[in-house]
Amino acid sequence: MSVAVPPSQLSLAEQIKTHLVAQITSGALAPGDRLVELKIAAEMQTSQAPVREALRELEAIGVVETRRNRGSRVRVISDAELQEMYEVRAQLEVFAARRVTETKAPLKQELMQCIQKMRKAARAQDFLEYAKHNFMFHRHIVTASGNSVLLEVWENLNIPLRSVFNLSRADRDLVLLAESHLAIVDAIAAGDPELAARVTHAHVIDNSPQGNG
Repeated sequence: MSVAVPPSQLSLAEQIKTHLVAQITSGALAPGDRLVELKIAAEMQTSQAPVREALRELEAIGVVETRRNRGSRVRVISDAELQEMYEVRAQLEVFAARRVTETKAPLKQELMQCIQKMRKAARAQDFLEYAKHNFMFHRHIVTASGNSVLLEVWENLNIPLRSVFNLSRADRDLVLLAESHLAIVDAIAAGDPELAARVTHAHVIDNSPQGNG
């Protein structure tokens, strides 16, 4: 699996966080492995302060666990945990898809742009970049629902990172995954809220750990 080099415009903490996520999803860092601040700082040629910040952010989203007097380690994220997230996500996105179809929100251009970027990332086998544009595709729909509480709950699921973990464990064709989003665009454009809801639910569940299996 290939991953993108962190863009230079990111803060040091963001670069370190991206680097660590890439190592975890590629298997270079396994669940339970220690994350030593001094070692990471030396690898990234920086001080310990941005490393500490990156580790705090990763702990906040459930990728790293830190115990007093034992330091930080890569947390085990089980398929069951991922599956639960996808099941909740499916229900939230069904609601959003139904709402945007009912209100005829002008989404097609933005959604197609996301699909184009997913296609490019898929051809490069860049899981992190693919997950970013996949997130934006679905976020456009959730945002266009006009429900701020829905958006807040949905974003708290930390979809981009969990999607990367899910994809990294499954033997999936990213190009086909990118193309599968077209069904959602077509359903919304057809103006049928129930069709949009069914297609959205199927899309999310089909790409969950159980769907991957």
